[in-house]
Amino acid sequence: MFLFTSRNNVKNCGITPGLSEDTLGGVLKATIAQYLALEMSRGNSRDNRAVSRYLPWLNNAPSSLQQGPKEFTDCVGHMRLLAWLLMGSLTHTALLVGRRGGHIGQHGAAVHYHQHPSVSQPVPQESSCHIADHIQVIFAGFAEQSKTSVLHMSSLFHAFTLCQLWTVYLEQIAYASTPSSEAYNITMGILFEFWSKVTPCILQLVSHSKLSESVNLHFLSLLEALKETRSTILAKLLPLWTPVLSSNTQLSGTLHVRLQNCRDAVPSEASEALLKWLQHLQFKMGQIELQSSTATQFYSL
Repeated sequence: MFLFTSRNNVKNCGITPGLSEDTLGGVLKATIAQYLALEMSRGNSRDNRAVSRYLPWLNNAPSSLQQGPKEFTDCVGHMRLLAWLLMGSLTHTALLVGRRGGHIGQHGAAVHYHQHPSVSQPVPQESSCHIADHIQVIFAGFAEQSKTSVLHMSSLFHAFTLCQLWTVYLEQIAYASTPSSEAYNITMGILFEFWSKVTPCILQLVSHSKLSESVNLHFLSLLEALKETRSTILAKLLPLWTPVLSSNTQLSGTLHVRLQNCRDAVPSEASEALLKWLQHLQFKMGQIELQSSTATQFYSL
């Protein structure tokens, strides 16, 4: 019955279900994530305690002295949970705006968001520094922990995915306010602070010659995601990311082209850009988790 209901909900939302053994898990997780995101949003609006009640670990990222294999694994699990929660929230937002006639306007601005105050916000923007702390744990420990197990090997994907989702999530919160308003500027300031904390960790990873290619691929995927969602912050953050991009001498010709396309991107109006990107990312997240769950786990002794 739940599967039947989920399938109908997906159809009613205007999303092509394409259900199969490969996609079923992702579709179910995304459907549940929408429900949980709405419930947490209601909890935050009542007493602002939903995050502390359901995500008590968010404010307590392990320090460098505490970090070991267990702490690293726990952190990966927390990031995966956060990513699905943000996925559900953003999907609800995209569908809400689509149903009510809102659209992503030029330069990425959601023109009619301020008319729809019921945008889902399960995680308060004030949690940004704590989310950055968890991402830093992964970036700092990936070089040593990545070969411990299949789950650890996929941790870089989960970290960059959370970076994408949190960036888009904060932008959607900003678009709910009038541009240049105090609320808008505060949210965008939080987003800049988030990346000022995360970028040095990416630079540290790039400095490892054996990891630079993998980091560059993930970083390019992040830039392409921001381009696809018509992000306004992409051009603003490129100067901050210049030190990372300066390592492009290690990129192949194809990757050079992808990087240049991101640099030359001109935001344009697209009503379904956010939803299409979420569908694509949902599939990737589901596939990575499916592969991690079926692969043989191995640990070094």
